[in-house]
Amino acid sequence: MFSTFYHSLIKKTVTSFGTLFNNIFIERKDPASGKIQKIKVPLAYASKERMFHRLNIGADMQQAYSTQIVLPRMSFAITGIEYDAERKRALIQKRFAVKPNAGVKFHYSEVPYNILFSLYCYVRNVDDGLQIVEQVLPYFNPQFNITIKPDVLSDSNEKLDIPIVLGQITPTENYEGNLKDDLHRVLVWELQFNAKVQLYGPVRDSSMINNIDVNIFNLED
Repeated sequence: MFSTFYHSLIKKTVTSFGTLFNNIFIERKDPASGKIQKIKVPLAYASKERMFHRLNIGADMQQAYSTQIVLPRMSFAITGIEYDAERKRALIQKRFAVKPNAGVKFHYSEVPYNILFSLYCYVRNVDDGLQIVEQVLPYFNPQFNITIKPDVLSDSNEKLDIPIVLGQITPTENYEGNLKDDLHRVLVWELQFNAKVQLYGPVRDSSMINNIDVNIFNLED
């Protein structure tokens, strides 16, 4: 029943999703000099638990100050994949393409799935978090479309539009160690997204029609 195939559609979706947030900056103004410092927010693929493990400052004050320097940061991760029955099409539909020196190839209708993402923004103060969130929200109302090239049949007409829908937004405040020390505080903004992708099955060979038998009748006689 099953055959080996891989179209890299989930991988391309993850890469495209991360690309949306890899150019976010925040600005900090020095009250004394009035100079504005522009900081690019690093982005990584990691779960919230893994990032907290890396940001765990412990009891060492020197380590605490070094952790303060690395914030703000952002990470994202897949939190689930689920079937979307509302976008289902008839599975017997086929899409064909003529391949040079390979005959005619085809695949059956795509299968709709939702890839659930969580984007985490880790900041030390409230203003940094508000700057990051405000640069993201205006683009989602509540969805933003991206386009990828599936390369399933590898023809020029092949492209896939993926709506990315913004869901719940949750700010939380986490402490590691002393609650009275701001160096131990990490503010986390969690933004949940739903990427509506289409997954394709294996590419198959289509049989060529080499001979045609036609019977012609004269109905007038």
